[in-house]
Amino acid sequence: MFLEINLDCRGRTYKNVTLTAYFPSYDEDFEGGLRDMKGELLKTLQDFLDDRNQYVTLAMDEKLEIPYGTTVCIPQLNQHFGHRIRIQVRDTSTDLTGTGYSRADICVRSETDSYDKNLNEVVTLVFDSV
Repeated sequence: MFLEINLDCRGRTYKNVTLTAYFPSYDEDFEGGLRDMKGELLKTLQDFLDDRNQYVTLAMDEKLEIPYGTTVCIPQLNQHFGHRIRIQVRDTSTDLTGTGYSRADICVRSETDSYDKNLNEVVTLVFDSV
């Protein structure tokens, strides 16, 4: 039996977005630490891939006022991993303030994971609803 996997993304599209990776910090003095902007634990890409999370946390510019939990699709990541990566905007950072739709940060498990070239590149963001 052939199982079709739909990797397409449909919705409002923003091209040429600089994607960078960030990771939870156990340092209480570090902005954000282990939690997103509403106090929920950050959800990492690696935990999603290991089927430990329902989604991956994405941080964006808070000035955009994107509703918490908005679903985002990144076609390049879907292609790279061979299945749809469920991503939700649930965080922000002072580093993102004023960047608009030109930048987004995806949460990864560790500093080592943050160096993955596939997570630090120019991508397309597709919003299911904004």
